[in-house]
Amino acid sequence: MKGLILADVKIIRMMDKTLENGYSDSVPVYIDKNGEISNNSSTITKEEFSLLQKYTMRLLKQISKEILSGNINIKPFYNTKTKKTPCSYCEYKAICGFNTKLAKNDYMYINFDSKEEVLESIKKGENRSEKS
Repeated sequence: MKGLILADVKIIRMMDKTLENGYSDSVPVYIDKNGEISNNSSTITKEEFSLLQKYTMRLLKQISKEILSGNINIKPFYNTKTKKTPCSYCEYKAICGFNTKLAKNDYMYINFDSKEEVLESIKKGENRSEKS
């Protein structure tokens, strides 16, 4: 499993009942010998989850308003690390008309900021979807 998990050892151990310490085979977490969650685990606090939920809702409202106002520009994400876009496996290429072979495409580039940098920019009220 990839993604974020709540930084709560009890919850982590409910998700991976075999985990005492070390890396989990089920969730992206490392528990040290003292039973603490390691810094390199993909965990966030309850407050950070709440912040992400609010940000996501704000972003969905913004996208909905744009669509309802007629803005249906095609602007898929481009992963600068893997050099891939969702277009490579999208079933709707023929409908959307976005041509990945054109030199000048209007992509939204994914930044690879740390979890802390992403959360900090959300706290500051920055719109991460507009960054390129």
